Amino acid sequence: TILYTRMAAQPDAYGQTHPVETPEVLKKGLKELDEEIEKIPKDSRVNFETAKIKCANLTDDDAKLVFLRCEVFNADLAAIRLVKYWDKRVELFGEHKAFLPLTLDGALKDDMIALSCGYIRLLPNVTDHIGRAVFMVDPALQQPSKYERVSLVRSIWYVTHAALESVTAQQKGVVFLVYPHNVSKNIFDRVQIKMNMESLKGLLPLRVAAVHICKPTFIFSSSFSIAKVLMGERLRKRIRKHSGKDEHVLQKLADFGLTKDILPSDFGGELVLDHASWLENRRSIDL
Repeated sequence: TILYTRMAAQPDAYGQTHPVETPEVLKKGLKELDEEIEKIPKDSRVNFETAKIKCANLTDDDAKLVFLRCEVFNADLAAIRLVKYWDKRVELFGEHKAFLPLTLDGALKDDMIALSCGYIRLLPNVTDHIGRAVFMVDPALQQPSKYERVSLVRSIWYVTHAALESVTAQQKGVVFLVYPHNVSKNIFDRVQIKMNMESLKGLLPLRVAAVHICKPTFIFSSSFSIAKVLMGERLRKRIRKHSGKDEHVLQKLADFGLTKDILPSDFGGELVLDHASWLENRRSIDL
């Protein structure tokens, strides 16, 4: 695996550094990734090999770079994540839809109810101070009686892939804002949480910088222990909790480059989210 000497001079607010991507670095990284993929037995990468045939544009060098960036150019880890990603994609979407583009009229055509609830939303045209994409997660917006659990997981895949359309988000990573303000105890579905976390840890090519939990309620905090166990150590280390009045929470987030002008109005920011319009805009351009 490549050893990088040219990194960001200082770790950022989350303690992360970022490789300087020269053409030589990218070429060598892709070569090493191909070598690591070949080390994985063929019978353990059947779905990835099928994807190379059925949807070559989803397994080309640009697609591989997303996984390399997620693993900070550790080719062995990127190869494992890439193969596991395709196994999970086939499991979630089925063989008929797994190799289709993740678009609203493609692989997600049966998931509009789960998508429309807004459980997870991408803050459109917004990044933190170094270019990370920002997600808003509101557990209270789940509507489990209206869709199957797997449909909600597929909606998470769609929204996270939308963020990964940005090369900067691939390189710098993503941030989650969790706002459990109206959450009730019966919304905590252990099976759903487990399914969500299986995709978020070690599968989706997201370099998660932080999970900011904003104004957690007692009910949420007492039940969140389930999710923490299922998160795995790597994600658990990324959790930041911010309690108190809106002004205090906003100041804490600002310390991480998440300023009021780019934060949702839900908890005192200036950004008004219109998830329905965001979905419609994406459908209008075949995304």
